Amino acid sequence: MAAADEKTGSLSRGLQILGIMAESRDGLPLTDIARKAGLSKSSTHRLLQTLVQEGFVAQHDDTSRYHLSLKLLSLASGLIANLGLDQLVRPLLEELSQESKQTVHMALWDSYIAVYTQKIDAPGSIRMYSQVGKRVPMHCTGLGKALLAYLPKERVQEIVAADGLPGHTPNTLTKSKALFEHLALVRQRGYALDEEEHEEGIRCMAAPLLDRQNNVRGAVSITTLAFRVGRDQLLSWWPLLKECASQIATILEHHPS
Repeated sequence: MAAADEKTGSLSRGLQILGIMAESRDGLPLTDIARKAGLSKSSTHRLLQTLVQEGFVAQHDDTSRYHLSLKLLSLASGLIANLGLDQLVRPLLEELSQESKQTVHMALWDSYIAVYTQKIDAPGSIRMYSQVGKRVPMHCTGLGKALLAYLPKERVQEIVAADGLPGHTPNTLTKSKALFEHLALVRQRGYALDEEEHEEGIRCMAAPLLDRQNNVRGAVSITTLAFRVGRDQLLSWWPLLKECASQIATILEHHPS
């Protein structure tokens, strides 16, 4: 029994480490991973070596930093493909991207977090935070706020308590009162805007994916470069985004997943 408990504990700590590393673009040194996980360096090193051996983590030869491997992306991509959603929703997202000539994202909600499941890059787009399989920041992105607006207030409060409201740019909403007032506005409008709140220079409009009971399943967004696309032009694409979201919501509602 003790051996089984030890294995369960090691698995839990290993998954915790993967979660920590998923938040870093450039990898992390051993000391930082240990500090964030609240573990000793020796325990962290042992867990990392297991993850390296299993192919989930790699270590850079020059910097000795640890980073996630493509094996995790492969697993995430396989999950998405097995859902059978890709061939159903991707043509709709590609059409939205072609008509707006902008980058389009889709995220799905799984009761605890939202994850990017689709990304259609526009020609000439720059590198953004978003990647398929990556967690969606909730309080400072169009997708995240479109989701939060249609969750029960108690659930939103739990998310805010767990994740906090960290500031990413001068425009980020970092006070609970301001966030809840903003979410009420999102429900009134039907869409959420990200006015350079997560990344400076990035402007976004997102629509929730709602079923017939008004339960939110995910969100779809149009993402633009702020210096190229003004607010009024972005809002002019709302009918296109709304129609795309409506079609995808119908697919999700009837999909066996």
